[in-house]
Amino acid sequence: MMNPLPLCVFMLALSGCTTAQDIAFLLDGSGSVTPDQFNTMKTFVKNVTSALLEFDTLFAFVQYSTVTTIHVNFTQFNRTGFENQVDDIIQQNGGTNTASGIRTVVEDVFISSAGARPEANRILIVITDGQSNDASLYPTVTALADEKNITRYAIGVGNAFSNPLALAELNSIASSPNSTHVFTVGSFEALDLIATKLETSIIPTADVVVGMRLRVSSTKNLNETEIEEQVLKPFADKLRDQGITVAGIGLRKVYTVET
Repeated sequence: MMNPLPLCVFMLALSGCTTAQDIAFLLDGSGSVTPDQFNTMKTFVKNVTSALLEFDTLFAFVQYSTVTTIHVNFTQFNRTGFENQVDDIIQQNGGTNTASGIRTVVEDVFISSAGARPEANRILIVITDGQSNDASLYPTVTALADEKNITRYAIGVGNAFSNPLALAELNSIASSPNSTHVFTVGSFEALDLIATKLETSIIPTADVVVGMRLRVSSTKNLNETEIEEQVLKPFADKLRDQGITVAGIGLRKVYTVET
């Protein structure tokens, strides 16, 4: 008889993951993004923020189109109300001045007066659905970002990046190597497919993502709360008993497979 196996993916924060992280999202608010797609993008931003909230993180939310708007800087970020802060972002429409948006984040967000911390790793996540109108500025703005030690992730959404020129532009946005800093998905709905990989790229290497298959009887399926209480927390306690400092543990996803 086939029994369901919940496959649980969870993030385990070990003692080495205490480095502060200042993370800025740069959202594409250009007119080529539909209202539904923009809302899906905001959901992705909220999901990634929520997943990394348990660590020493601060977030900023910025939108670019023809002009760039800083909606929330690091000082303004609200750990308990960030979902409302993201929901309140209204799409600007207009052009796609991605490089100008990056410059604004570098010069006006990653600064102490906006709440950026000198000891924190600096992370910029750029989401775009196509080529920019100011691509000639990329060498200048990425050099400015490098001077401030800002690690850049570039997320390309849609079919535009099947074009080699568009993909080359996306690669020029990101830090090296592109293999770990560039993501492409076919649609905004597919953004969640890269969320875990992005999260584990941002969190220091001391963190561990673990997959566990938990056999349960056909008469009792564990819900997510029960998995955390009955499996994940005891597992963390066993690690602590062995002298391993566990800073935090959180359930990410639950899949059901058959065996």
